[in-house]
Amino acid sequence: MSIRAGKHQGNRLDFWKSQRRSSGRVVATGRAVLALAFLLAIWLDPHPAARDSDVSLLLLSAYLAWTAGLMVIAWRSWWFDYVLAPVAQGVDIVMFVGAVFLAESHDSEFQSPFLAFAAFLLIAAMVRWNWRATALTAITLLLTNVVFGLVLHYTGYDIDLFRLSRRILYIVLLSSMLIWLSMSRGEERMAVMPEPQGIPGERRDIVLDGALAFIASLLGARKAVFAFASSEEPWIELREFGADGITSRRLEPDKFAEELLAPRRAALFDTARKRELAEADDSGLLVAKVGPDAGAAIPGLALHLGIVDGLVVPVQCATGSGQIILWDADNLTFDDISLLSAFGDEIAHLLDREEMARLTRVEVETGVRQAVARDLHDSVAQFLAGTLFRLEALRRWIHEGNDPDGEINSIKNALRREQAQLRLLIERLRRGQEGDRRTEIAEELQALLAEAGGHWSIATELNVPPYPLLVPVQLSYEIRQIVREAIANAARHGNCRKVSVAMIHTKGQLQLSISDDGVGFSGSSSPVRPRSISERVEALGGHFELHSDAGGARLEIALNTGELA
Repeated sequence: MSIRAGKHQGNRLDFWKSQRRSSGRVVATGRAVLALAFLLAIWLDPHPAARDSDVSLLLLSAYLAWTAGLMVIAWRSWWFDYVLAPVAQGVDIVMFVGAVFLAESHDSEFQSPFLAFAAFLLIAAMVRWNWRATALTAITLLLTNVVFGLVLHYTGYDIDLFRLSRRILYIVLLSSMLIWLSMSRGEERMAVMPEPQGIPGERRDIVLDGALAFIASLLGARKAVFAFASSEEPWIELREFGADGITSRRLEPDKFAEELLAPRRAALFDTARKRELAEADDSGLLVAKVGPDAGAAIPGLALHLGIVDGLVVPVQCATGSGQIILWDADNLTFDDISLLSAFGDEIAHLLDREEMARLTRVEVETGVRQAVARDLHDSVAQFLAGTLFRLEALRRWIHEGNDPDGEINSIKNALRREQAQLRLLIERLRRGQEGDRRTEIAEELQALLAEAGGHWSIATELNVPPYPLLVPVQLSYEIRQIVREAIANAARHGNCRKVSVAMIHTKGQLQLSISDDGVGFSGSSSPVRPRSISERVEALGGHFELHSDAGGARLEIALNTGELA
């Protein structure tokens, strides 16, 4: 069973509605037509059989009445259609063998392998290809049979046109049933459930409402309900489909939670007569129960809603379990069990995919928030903190009677540079990563140290090897943010006068060392690592060590120079 979104959904759905749930009806109708054809063939045969033709006619007449009754049952009752199937199969075998034996004469063609050979060809075409190949094979057989028979007849051979016509009728009946069976296995009989609209991870209600309405329409059910017990929420979610559309409400968990979470199989049920026809296992076999055994298995939700005759299927997914029940349909049959069971599995997969999409969106959004928070903390927040220090120093400078113009111009220039950095950050967020473009990290760090030293009024030093240090643009940005945060921490909390940055490239890694001459992390035997720097290094897949003593702090960082983690 394949359930997927695709083109021409309306046409395929109409085709499915016209052909679905009819294997029992097709078999019963085909049996009745075959019995009628057999009876007419014996009655109108110009060469009576050697045995008693009256007995044959009486037997076939009784059989025709029996097949007519089975056909009516197949169109009216899914229960008796299923439970009488083994009996009907046995009667078919006995009747056909007995009727053929009674109707056989010494010059009859019943010994001919034509029918068996034709059935073999039709079944082979059905199994190997599809219904079109089966139909083509049937047409070829019929045309070949007619052409050869007529040619032999008009060339003087003794050909009985009556028996030739009867043989053609048998092939037409056999071909029709095999073509129908082949079509029921092919792509044209797929039930196509439309792809729900909306953003994955935010469309759970749309998925459930759309699936419930689609299944009810597919099976011709005027009422349907979906009850779901979440593994996290204590309430039972109940969605009902009816003439007024879909409504939802909540039920207390003590009513049906245990039943909904318990495993069960798809089944047809009749609460009034206590009958159940359920899947036995994954083999597709069905088990019929009647009486107390069936009554105990009837869904409690069906009894609660007053459903007399319906179809139930379980829906089990990672977030919980539930049941879909359809009722008030024109005529439910055992074919609907496998159909609805497939839809139940598909809805469970849709719910799992929605939950995975939701968790993925939450994780991505959390990662984006953390990254933006780190960027703002390491740039804007630290710059503003440094600007406050400079403004306090400027106020003291003015109170001492000094000229503030130089410092004011310096602060203005620093604000312009920070504004430019902030614009670059915004552009980076809009544009995303910059591919494989590489840049010289030593030149960028030299400018950064000069700017940070003037901003925090400390000395800075950069020690790099004489060869170029080319790194990806994205990694260069991360390194600058790490150095900026380290300098700000050393100036604000370590009261340092100088920060030294050293960098070398060895064994596919960039070794970054940032040290200061401040007070270090005094009073702590195991200092807490700076959160922003630690998170950034971890996101890059690097290694971070912190060393602290009375002479200052030192950060040792190792980063891969390839793709970002």
